[in-house]
Amino acid sequence: MSPQKDSRPSVELILYQSLPPRYSTAALAELADVHPEMVLCYWRLGLLQAEEQKPQGPLFDDDALFLLKRLEQLRKEYSLSLRALRLLAQALHLREG
Repeated sequence: MSPQKDSRPSVELILYQSLPPRYSTAALAELADVHPEMVLCYWRLGLLQAEEQKPQGPLFDDDALFLLKRLEQLRKEYSLSLRALRLLAQALHLREG
């Protein structure tokens, strides 16, 4: 008897690690539907964390995008000032840490 060949197609799994997304101020603003100056304002207040600081400006990740959308939602829906958002962010940070 001769050995039978496997008629199933072979599949090769290639593993790789992708880099996390990095958004410029303009890209982040566009994705969150806010003005780029608002992104920089949140960043300067310490409400948004940049992953990297490049000569052309800070680079943000998906966490920053999520937080920016949440901050804008709170600001618009509840008419929260930047000061109130800052206090809220500090309180949440203390609670988490």
